[in-house]
Amino acid sequence: MPAFVYDHYYDFAQLTDSLKKLAANYPDFAKLSSIGISPEGREIWLLTLTDFSQGAPEEKPAFYIDGNFHAGEVTSSMVALYTADYILDNSAQREVANLLKNTTFYIIPRVSPDGAEVYLKTPASLRSVPRIYPEAEQKPGLVPEDINGDGQILQMRQKSPYGDWKVSSLDDRLMVPRQPDELEGEFYRVYQEGMIHEPEAISGDLHRSNSLWGMDLNRNYPMNWDVEAKQSGAGPYPLSEPESKAVADFIITHPNISFVSTLHTTGGALLRLPGVKPEKEAPPLDIQIFKAIGKMAEEETDYYSINVFNEFFSDPNLVLSGAFDDWLYGNLGLPAYTLELWDLAHRAGVKNVYPRKEKSEKEIFEEAVKIMQFNDRVLQGKGFVPWTEFEHPQLGLVEIGGYLNKTFIQNCPPELLAAECHKVAVFLIRNAKTLPQLVLDSFKLQAVDENLWQLQFVVGNLGFLPTHLTQEAINLKRAKEIQVEISGARRVDNQPNKEKVGHLAGRVGRSFYHYSGYPTRSSADSTRKVTWMLKGQKGDQCVLKISCPTAGLVEKTFTLQ
Repeated sequence: MPAFVYDHYYDFAQLTDSLKKLAANYPDFAKLSSIGISPEGREIWLLTLTDFSQGAPEEKPAFYIDGNFHAGEVTSSMVALYTADYILDNSAQREVANLLKNTTFYIIPRVSPDGAEVYLKTPASLRSVPRIYPEAEQKPGLVPEDINGDGQILQMRQKSPYGDWKVSSLDDRLMVPRQPDELEGEFYRVYQEGMIHEPEAISGDLHRSNSLWGMDLNRNYPMNWDVEAKQSGAGPYPLSEPESKAVADFIITHPNISFVSTLHTTGGALLRLPGVKPEKEAPPLDIQIFKAIGKMAEEETDYYSINVFNEFFSDPNLVLSGAFDDWLYGNLGLPAYTLELWDLAHRAGVKNVYPRKEKSEKEIFEEAVKIMQFNDRVLQGKGFVPWTEFEHPQLGLVEIGGYLNKTFIQNCPPELLAAECHKVAVFLIRNAKTLPQLVLDSFKLQAVDENLWQLQFVVGNLGFLPTHLTQEAINLKRAKEIQVEISGARRVDNQPNKEKVGHLAGRVGRSFYHYSGYPTRSSADSTRKVTWMLKGQKGDQCVLKISCPTAGLVEKTFTLQ
């Protein structure tokens, strides 16, 4: 059984304590370190999982997982923690033991510890970090605030002849749009709960004021980065923030990272790359990889697998700049995806959530009813706070109520958290099994003459992914070739004892189905034969070393005889 209880969201102290306990309880498989310290002095924890008795972490292909790039998306940090907990709890089982023998997991549960702490311990919500950006001046308008002291920032509704909303006749908790021809009735204006900053400066309708915490760590990466005026939350320049730079530095200094899963909320979808251009413009091999991983996510989580550019955004002209996963793939050639956890709409029975499209008022209301019914059926109504009258010090009589944004809309309800964590962890483990894996497929040493030997061996890749990971990595000249090295003997004719032998296909790059339905074979190979002539004396001890940062290390010790 997992070591911890997943029925609430952990603050920094509890998350830290949990990570330390995992490392202490499983010293042969887990080590805790930090990739940096936040501006408020909190560690950005890294948990490294592997079987340390079977080689150093950096000598194995690595699966990287992170969470909490966005402060409020705390489901992601719990899924990351649960995945580590689940792997370690099952480390004695053959399947997981073999995975830990050949693979390294790098898990950063909380990229933004300062932001998550504010989110978890105050009524406030924020995008990433509690730092003033892009401007310190609070403009006139509504500032979100818990004005009735219940610990939540909900919604306010107030009766007004100018109101755009009315109470639904089917469920008085729901608000529906006022029809264009409705002149008589009881109408409302609906706002977020809060106080009005500089009310005397507001001459027209009440609008929300600007957020002083506008930084978005997931818009702060170099790929397609753009200025604040064009991309909100971008930061003054790429990697300007210590948290995003710490993650980037870690990625760059760990060339054994072979796949990246970055966890977010909400939406119940694996967002396939590319995100900055149509899917059809990406290399076909890479699209095969992303779709295959997405299919596994659908099987294990019931989430959607969709392309970011083509299906996630309803506006085809909307392209996000500076996203982490776009940088990983578009600049480094790493296979990656964003996993949007917690599929509220889908769980409530809403059909065709993706691709996103504009919906009629009728469709929107029907979906709202289903979500309310899900709240009543599964949570016994606890996800919604009934409308309650409150004397607002500036607006007068209002009603405050609405859905619990933090633990129903944006994050998984605590009652469902353990199950949500488990199904995603199962998928992530399946994903980790797709990494390339070097093997010494055959080995033959033959004496040719006195002190002259012929060495023949075949190096293979047992993984689903090719050793170069993606075609984009080759296009970007980022792919690392397999390297073969011999010590204890020397090659003839002054040939180097260390040589690059190219890349090997994975199963995805080797076979595929023709339109006829019959399997066919591409020109890419998953094995390669190497023949070397060696000089050395009989009885000499030699070591053959085959390595690739993204596919692992294989060593064979042999004697010339």
